[in-house]
Amino acid sequence: MLTAEIVGAPPSGVSKRGKRGTFGRLAAMLRDSCATVSIEFAFALPILCAMTFGLYEVTQGVITYMKVVDVANTVSDLIGQISIAQGGVGNQDFDNYYIAAQLVMSPSTGSNLGFAIASVYYDATGANPKVAWQVERGGAAVMVNAISFVNGLGTANGSTIVVQATYTYQSLLNYFITSPIVITSQVAGQPRNLLPPAYPQGIPCPPASGLETCN
Repeated sequence: MLTAEIVGAPPSGVSKRGKRGTFGRLAAMLRDSCATVSIEFAFALPILCAMTFGLYEVTQGVITYMKVVDVANTVSDLIGQISIAQGGVGNQDFDNYYIAAQLVMSPSTGSNLGFAIASVYYDATGANPKVAWQVERGGAAVMVNAISFVNGLGTANGSTIVVQATYTYQSLLNYFITSPIVITSQVAGQPRNLLPPAYPQGIPCPPASGLETCN
C-alpha cells in the first residue's frame, strides 16, 4: 500500500501541472486570436462601409433612371389617350401631365424633373416627318432631335408623339457620386383615338374648341 501511494502521488501532481499548462496555453491562444480578429476587423470595416455606401448610391441611381423612363412612357400614354371629345391638348393638360410626372418620381423630389413633348406627322406616303407642335415643362430644353428620333416610324398621314424626360439626380450621400447627373429618357408613341385621315397632322394643340393655347 505504501508503495502504491508513493508511486501514485507523482502522476497526480503532474496531471495538475499539465492541466494548468494546457489552460494557460489555451488562454494565450484566445488572447492572440482576439487581437488578430480586431486587426482584421479594423482593415475590413472601411471596405465594408465603402461597399455599402457604393451599393446604395448605385441602386438609387438605377431606380431614379427607371422612374425617368416611366415618366416618359406615362406622359406619352396619357397624350395618346386623348379622345375625340377632347379634340386635342392645351396648356391645362400639359400642366396636369407635369404634376402626374412628378408623382411618378415619388418619393424622389419632382422639382428636378422636366419634359419636352413634340407631335410629329407624316405625309401620305408615311415619309417627310414634320413637327406640328412642341411644348416644354419643368425648365426642359427644346427637343432638337424629334424628327430624327422617329425617322422610319411613319405611317400614311399618321403621327407620332415624342416625349423626352430629363431629371437631375443628386445623391443624398455624395460619397461616390459627388456631382449631379442628368438622366434622360426619350420615347415615341402613337395616338389611339385621333387617327388619320380625320387628323392628318396628329393631335391638335390647342384643342379644336379654342379654349386653350398651346405653348
